[in-house]
Amino acid sequence: MSGHILALGLGNSLLWSLYLLLTRHVVSGARLDAWAYTLVQLLAAGLVMLWLGRRAAGSWRGLLAPWTLGYAFLRVAINGATAAAIAWLAITESTLLATVSVLIGAASGWWLTRNAPPRRDWPGLALLAIGIVAFALTLAPEAWRGLGWLVASEAMAVTASWMIAYHPRNRLNDLGARSRFTGEILVAASLALILVWSVLGLAGVLTSPWAGAGDAFGRIELWLYAVLAGLLFRAPGTWLGFWTINRTGVQTYLIALAAMPFFAIALEAMAAYLGWVAAPDLSTAEWSAAAVILVAATWLIVVRKTASSAHHRGRDE
Repeated sequence: MSGHILALGLGNSLLWSLYLLLTRHVVSGARLDAWAYTLVQLLAAGLVMLWLGRRAAGSWRGLLAPWTLGYAFLRVAINGATAAAIAWLAITESTLLATVSVLIGAASGWWLTRNAPPRRDWPGLALLAIGIVAFALTLAPEAWRGLGWLVASEAMAVTASWMIAYHPRNRLNDLGARSRFTGEILVAASLALILVWSVLGLAGVLTSPWAGAGDAFGRIELWLYAVLAGLLFRAPGTWLGFWTINRTGVQTYLIALAAMPFFAIALEAMAAYLGWVAAPDLSTAEWSAAAVILVAATWLIVVRKTASSAHHRGRDE
């Protein structure tokens, strides 16, 4: 992983950490409907990416392609599982435990490619597993439900990453074509979300989006915050994520995202100082487990960077 790709990968982690913090503050503070907020930001992000890729070849029929629809509904399932997880887990807890995606990515990559993780990765992977287990053992009994939903969410997210990695359109170098591809996926995800939400509303599981003549979408604050989140976070974050997967592979992408909880903790502490949110409230055991996870993530990032630098030096000699 070269220096500039590492910087972009970590920058993407910082972007999503900031998104999570602001979303938590905005959605809870303004009492916005979380489903409507997600739908509007997906649609806004998708439309702007389609506009950026407007000169690339393609048609609206691409939204109905089986692969696109499958990926879109998978994203909805990921959002639902994540929402269920954070109903039982605090944001700090969920972001730390979400680093389990690195372990899932390593195992699934081994199975898909028949190549074991590099030996240099094993100490970091082992340390990460120890940290995650140690942190999980500190959870209250009822929070284990959230952990189950979180593992399901991360497993589906890793599956989605592999789907992106193998898609021919994610291997294109043309920026316009990549933007159109990203836009189609985001718009398709927004359409899948409204369909699933409507079905769940009819079944009585959730309040229907059409209840009260669409009251969920009736507040100007919702449109303002959701459109801004779509333009500033969802669109660039999704585009960068797809690009990083293309340039580095799924596992390196997941390793870069392992830095996200520590950006989130730092940002949350700053926000708490400003009085926006409550400060992270972790026990000594939780902070110790978090430190182990941080050391593991740092190890994995450093060895990837070192291996890439050695490869480039060997090529130059």
